[in-house]
Amino acid sequence: MSWSKKASVSYHFIEASDEEYFVNFHNSMNALLDSGETSGSFESGETRFLWRINGREDISDTDTYFISLVKEKSAWPVWFNEDGEISSVPLSEGSLGELFYAYINPAGKFVLAMAAASGAAAGSFKKFLKEFSTDGGVKLTPLFEDRIDVKTLSWDYYKKVSASMSFPTHDDLAEFNMTGEGKLLGIVDELGGLKFDITVAAPKQKQVLNAAQLRDMLKNLLGNDFCGRLVVRGADFETEALEEYDVKNAQVKYSEEVEISGSYMSEEEARGVLRRAFAERAKELLHL
Repeated sequence: MSWSKKASVSYHFIEASDEEYFVNFHNSMNALLDSGETSGSFESGETRFLWRINGREDISDTDTYFISLVKEKSAWPVWFNEDGEISSVPLSEGSLGELFYAYINPAGKFVLAMAAASGAAAGSFKKFLKEFSTDGGVKLTPLFEDRIDVKTLSWDYYKKVSASMSFPTHDDLAEFNMTGEGKLLGIVDELGGLKFDITVAAPKQKQVLNAAQLRDMLKNLLGNDFCGRLVVRGADFETEALEEYDVKNAQVKYSEEVEISGSYMSEEEARGVLRRAFAERAKELLHL
């Protein structure tokens, strides 16, 4: 029996502090494919991940790798039967997890990521990409409509910033709390919450926010999967009229309804979605 799901694909550019990162990643992928050892695992914090290289995709002049990534779940639904028995899901070997898919192109420095069911695909693939970095210095920058990120990050002064964040679990919140922005908002964890809305403003006419720190915060929150809204108000010069944008929701995404034939989205079903998502934004991704 088939069922439908709204698949959503995010577009990100990859940034790395190591200049040789992309060449090394490309070489590592090809070496693994040639050797037949196309899967591996790693741990991030207390979470375990499994990755698998499904192959190269012929979508551009440079190599694009089709990757499956599974994030282990520490909690899952229970098993039950008609006799009233309730217990954990019987597993003879292995674990349960959230499945993500991605196209990664090291030459173009971009990644298209999607969740097979639910979960933060881009954030999980960022951890995967860091596994191939000597210093862990890898960042993901979303693709935006009308380059609104470049516009707002180049403003001379800022008057207001508002952010909304929602975390599925306390583990996700704990991970965020390890970041610079998370440490500033530690009260959310102290109060036992999983969602917050915060606004910081400079209401007086000549008052402005700290531009350098605000830009750093914007860059980090723009790539955060749990940030659902990020409104910034400012201008190029003090004499110009103020402008306001929700930069988070100017992020480009591709979505479509997919018919799933099994209990989860297969590689072939995901491949079709990712190919169509790439085709829709190929010119921007390839800088044509």
